[in-house]
Amino acid sequence: MSGTASLVHTLPASGDSNHRGLHSLKNSRRVTDNEPLLRFREAKKVLGDVYGELKDNVAELEGVYKEIKENDFVSPEQREEIEAIRDSIKTIMDTFQRDNMKVVFFGRTSNGKSTTINAMLHEKVLPQGMGHTTCCFLQVEGSEDEVGHLQLDDNPQKIDMKMLGKIGHALSDENSDLPAMGQDSLLRVFHPKQSDNGECRLLQNDVVILDSPGVDLSPEFDSWIDKHCLDADVFVLVSNAESTLTQAEKNFFLRVAKKLSKPNVFILNNRWDASAAETENIEDVKKQHLTRFRQFLVDELEVCSEREVNDRIFFVSSREVLEARLKARGLVQKAYQAEGHGTRALEFQNFERHFEKCISQSAIHTKFEAHNRRAHEMIGKMRLNLNSVLTSAAEQRSKLQNNLNEATRTFNECRVNFTQFEKAYRDQTEQLRAEVHLKVSADFFEEIARLDAIIDRFDQPFDGSSSGMAKYKQDLAIFVDKCLSSDLEARCTGGLMSRIWNLENDMFQYVTKILAEPYQNKLEEVWRYRAPFKFSICVDVPALVNDFHEDLEFRFTFGLHAMIRRIIAYRSGQPVTAINTNLLTPLSLKAQTEKNVVRDAETSAAAEEQAMMTQMVLTSAAFLANGSIGVLVVGGIVYKAVGWRVIAVGGAAYAGLYAWERMRWNSSAKEQHLKEQFRSHLAARMQQVSTAHTHHCETQAIREMDQVFDGLKATVGGVHREMKNDLDVQKTQIDAVDTTIRTLGTIKGKAVFLLRNLEQFASSYLRSDSPSSP
Repeated sequence: MSGTASLVHTLPASGDSNHRGLHSLKNSRRVTDNEPLLRFREAKKVLGDVYGELKDNVAELEGVYKEIKENDFVSPEQREEIEAIRDSIKTIMDTFQRDNMKVVFFGRTSNGKSTTINAMLHEKVLPQGMGHTTCCFLQVEGSEDEVGHLQLDDNPQKIDMKMLGKIGHALSDENSDLPAMGQDSLLRVFHPKQSDNGECRLLQNDVVILDSPGVDLSPEFDSWIDKHCLDADVFVLVSNAESTLTQAEKNFFLRVAKKLSKPNVFILNNRWDASAAETENIEDVKKQHLTRFRQFLVDELEVCSEREVNDRIFFVSSREVLEARLKARGLVQKAYQAEGHGTRALEFQNFERHFEKCISQSAIHTKFEAHNRRAHEMIGKMRLNLNSVLTSAAEQRSKLQNNLNEATRTFNECRVNFTQFEKAYRDQTEQLRAEVHLKVSADFFEEIARLDAIIDRFDQPFDGSSSGMAKYKQDLAIFVDKCLSSDLEARCTGGLMSRIWNLENDMFQYVTKILAEPYQNKLEEVWRYRAPFKFSICVDVPALVNDFHEDLEFRFTFGLHAMIRRIIAYRSGQPVTAINTNLLTPLSLKAQTEKNVVRDAETSAAAEEQAMMTQMVLTSAAFLANGSIGVLVVGGIVYKAVGWRVIAVGGAAYAGLYAWERMRWNSSAKEQHLKEQFRSHLAARMQQVSTAHTHHCETQAIREMDQVFDGLKATVGGVHREMKNDLDVQKTQIDAVDTTIRTLGTIKGKAVFLLRNLEQFASSYLRSDSPSSP
């Protein structure tokens, strides 16, 4: 039995492994019937391990719940339930650490209760002697300290062990200055577990011994029972073998039996050593005591059966046992022994053996059966809570997966639809380009045809002077440019704006349809403040007529110079007004050629060709005019061919035309001639630049469409990124739920394992057929 002293009395707060409870159960089976007290400590350790694992599991579950967002799939009630389980476990474990085996000694004054306790402790711990010795309840329990101490029940301050004789002894005359101890007061005596007394198994194995004042001192037992006895596992009635069982003693246990269900009661007939002097009728006296005690335990208290009662009544001498044990330890020289002391010593040992088995079994059932049942209940609640959360988590996971699948489908459809939209947009822009080309070209040539009407509206007074002519031409160019630009912008914009607007609106509506509803408002932000499209057209008439050279000198239509200028304009592809008036002189030809060379190579080559042709024509004409032989030859040929009458008529007509044109050549004719020359020159130049203007308008329309498309594309691209981010977030949420489900499944498995440990604990310790049951 001394081997039990090496065990450490601790209650683990958490499990070292998932199998520690199982290991403890296996180790507990080593406990034999010779070590009943050790069973309580083993059971306490096993159940403590289970509670430690349960605490860890609940803490892990609470941590998982804290990581889950509010209103996700864990309700506030479920969180509160786990918190309540956690608090219950903490409360039970705090109580569990204080659980022990408790025995209460009762009896009349001077029946030897303190002596019996000291004998069981193998040491004089409590004050003992004749008369009223114990003045209050003295509770003896083991301490890990090397030196014992005292402690009042309501005061944690330690008191020196030497004060026990003064505080707890009713006959002490040195306790006048000490706290008053009433009969129902409690003085706790902490005795070292690792003392010199190696045989004190009781304190080493969590047995708490309560010594009481005599039951004959106060008839009011209810306060005693409520305050000190409700958690007792065994009651020991120490009776005086020289007298019979008193009514006071009976009344106390009758009240105990009303408050506790079938209390474990042992009856010690102490001072049986007095039987050594009474040799006659000793057996009859013993039978009388046995009969009365059996009747009391079986019939009146109903705490045991006829078969069990023989192991609850013992005839001992506590004084003999105590002194014998003190002598064995060398603490006294001579021990008190009367005749038959050996039999009484064996009876005392028999009592101790049955007492240890009874208190161990009773304490395990009274202390741990409720804890085992409570652990079952908490694990059951935790499993129900877990199952409910797992169901909600599975539903949440399914919902998230469906949302992810739908979002993925929407995302893919949006990408495919926008790709199709982009292709359709390219086709529409090419079609729009063709429409703009036709419309602008037609409008441009219509404006060329309307140049006469536009120029006629210019009514600035005509000044024939050099400076006045320059200003007149400049103002005319500005006026015509303004009219042409505004007319073309109005005609082109009015004809194409509706088409472009409808096309842009179709684009907006199409993209709106391919986007999911939450993202459609982003298009509104792009579309809401967009200004309507308008063509910007600049004809730049001043630049087009920069090479315009008016010819307001009288020139006969059929004159040599006029015909030469028309031939040169035809051959060069230029308006006749673009040919300088002095171009027919060699010096002017040379200057013009040099000027054109400065411009560019291509224009220079054309000017050289023009100058060479002009020089050739003039040379031929001069030769014909100045050469008399030539004139005669030509005149002779004509005369022979047509006759003189035809020549005369032709000459008269030629002279008449000349005279008619000369007579009409005034200021108004000059102005009209200037406008006609200006119109003809501008029309020719506008025809040359019509392609460039048409291309410019195409570019504007396509740029407008590209801006809209780029805005829609950028918006859709941003939406795609948001949708992709949303998909990633949903995948992360699903992964988090999956992780939570796996963690909860692991915790649920641990809970199932704990239930197995509880079943094995019940099988090993709580059932009557358990392997280690006494």
